[in-house]
Amino acid sequence: MRRLLRSILVSGLLVAQPALAAVPNDPLIEQQWYLGKVKAFDAWDQATGNPEVVVAVLDTGVDLDHADIAGNLWTNPGEVALDGIDNDGNGFADDLHGWDFVDRDAIAEPDPVAGDEQDAIIHGTAIAGVIGAIGNNGEGVAGIAWRVRLMSVRILDNGGSGNSGDATEALRYAVKNGADVINVSFTGFEVDETFRAAVRDAYEAGVVIVAAVGNRSNGGSDLDVNPLYPVCFVADGGGDWVLGVAATTAQDTKALFSNYGASCTDIAAPGIDIFSVAYQDVDVDGFLEPYRGGWNGTSIAAPIVAGTVALLKGAYPNLSPSDMKTALQLSVDPVRTEGLPTGALGAGRVNVARAFEVGKALSQAKAPATVLPGVPKPMPSSSLDRARVVIGAGKGHKPQVAVYDMAGARASSFLAYAEGFLGSVRVAVGDVDGDGMSEIVTAPGPGGGPHVRVFRMDGSLKGQFFAFDTTLRSGLFVSTGDLDGDHVDEIIIGTDTGGGGIIKAFKLDGTKVTEFKPFDAEKDGGIRVASADLDGDGRVEIVAGMGPGVKPRVRAFNAVGALAMEVTAYADTFLGGLFVAGADLDGDGRDEVVTAPEAGGGPHVRAFDRSGAPVASFFAFDKAARGGARVGADRFGRSADVIVAVPGNGLPARVRLFDRLGIDVGGFDAPELVAGGWYMAVSSR
Repeated sequence: MRRLLRSILVSGLLVAQPALAAVPNDPLIEQQWYLGKVKAFDAWDQATGNPEVVVAVLDTGVDLDHADIAGNLWTNPGEVALDGIDNDGNGFADDLHGWDFVDRDAIAEPDPVAGDEQDAIIHGTAIAGVIGAIGNNGEGVAGIAWRVRLMSVRILDNGGSGNSGDATEALRYAVKNGADVINVSFTGFEVDETFRAAVRDAYEAGVVIVAAVGNRSNGGSDLDVNPLYPVCFVADGGGDWVLGVAATTAQDTKALFSNYGASCTDIAAPGIDIFSVAYQDVDVDGFLEPYRGGWNGTSIAAPIVAGTVALLKGAYPNLSPSDMKTALQLSVDPVRTEGLPTGALGAGRVNVARAFEVGKALSQAKAPATVLPGVPKPMPSSSLDRARVVIGAGKGHKPQVAVYDMAGARASSFLAYAEGFLGSVRVAVGDVDGDGMSEIVTAPGPGGGPHVRVFRMDGSLKGQFFAFDTTLRSGLFVSTGDLDGDHVDEIIIGTDTGGGGIIKAFKLDGTKVTEFKPFDAEKDGGIRVASADLDGDGRVEIVAGMGPGVKPRVRAFNAVGALAMEVTAYADTFLGGLFVAGADLDGDGRDEVVTAPEAGGGPHVRAFDRSGAPVASFFAFDKAARGGARVGADRFGRSADVIVAVPGNGLPARVRLFDRLGIDVGGFDAPELVAGGWYMAVSSR
């Protein structure tokens, strides 16, 4: 059996910060600075908890008599207290509030003696308090969920140690006895396949497992390189069974000790100077006080997320573990990740109030025969019939363009350039002649001349021109959009690496309508282009994304090159470049800017409004992959645009459609395509 370690560090004094609004009457609420940070007070305007939700705390045991805990304890309805009989036949006699897998009895709380490690003894009680200390009862503190049922499952001894065998039994016990959420604030170094199977079974039973990513002194450890368990358990196909939680500071930076890593970390939460309930035993020195602060660690960050899940589950019981992850990740506040890879702290820091907004939308979207404002409708079949996905070949392949319908059937294919050119084909789709039908616009990748060509959907040539001097060999990126409001799309061109960092726009006949440099002072890593009508005036802005070698900045300009928007889409440390698209994700007539990393980044799709505020964030494919993604968008007859994503290098060729919540709403696999390094455009006209 594998040894387990508590994910806790305790050091320093509590620095109290006043809460934004003392909604509950708990006298120590101002000690809980993190409640304001994660917008718990705002969430409590919507819900304060549901006693039907059961949260199992697998740890050192919980103080079952604590005034701020006892009223929220789970009680086994089939058990008679202390009669020595297993009344409900679950294999555990007298398990009224849980089970002790260390001492093998029904009293699932610590039993300290003088000299025992205080931090270990108190640990489980502190975690339970963060999740579900009774709120608004005039006692001490408030949990994230004021009303919840806490199941105490003791698997760590008085020194804070345990083993994977006990953890496996405990996990199965919690699931069997009705846990909706399980908090595991411990880690182990080696894989125990029996424990892994228990985690899988819990997930498949609809239980949300929230786990700390663990701590390590001197900056934390990269779990992408040195995984820990159970937080890094995943399905064989890459499915995510566990919500991994990193720890952040009051300034939304990584806590120094917190581990990190995109493959195991889903979200972050405050983990510094946390104040909570403490195990109290007035007969044992060191355990005289009912409350304590100064808790630091990812294990004290995880219960903030577990409490948030409990709140959401109480309000929206139809949300699955996958839905919970989506709601949490789409609602985060940004964290500062200087010096860390993209996604190292997950999607960002938890925002409880905003998670309710997303959770509500997800819940309504799952409800049968209900269509509410902002909830996407199924795509009309007529729109799907017209929809086309256009694929351009990547580097090393013939310059083929293939057109697919939304069932994955190839409608047409053709060579955009001479068969011997292997530098890739960049593609765009737009109505560049004003006939109400979309044309395909192509531009060559590196090594090709600046030869822009326009084709009908059947592959017949419509027009062509040179966007630069014929000696240019940097390659080009291409997009389309109506710059002047005449209902005819212009052709937008950006140079690839070495081309001078220039954007131009043209009419179908090659007449130039604008030219400017979007990033004058930046290294020439190439310019990825898109169009987006950010202000809804019927004239698109030109969106420019930086290529490899520079910070992941995005800018948008009007037709004459005046700056309209600027945002840094990912961590400054990510220098892999990014792709961009425009999409009206909420149907308000104003486009958002959609981004996805190039090779070297995970397939982390994000979207921003004109102010630069994030409005969407999700992983379109396996978040551990590092081939990036390409993105586009179209309405497909719906009330709002849908994001279309294809994976970069290293993943099978797939076309997937997502709404603004990151919900997969369709698409197809394309096994005949060469996986990785291809380019995509989409149209339903």
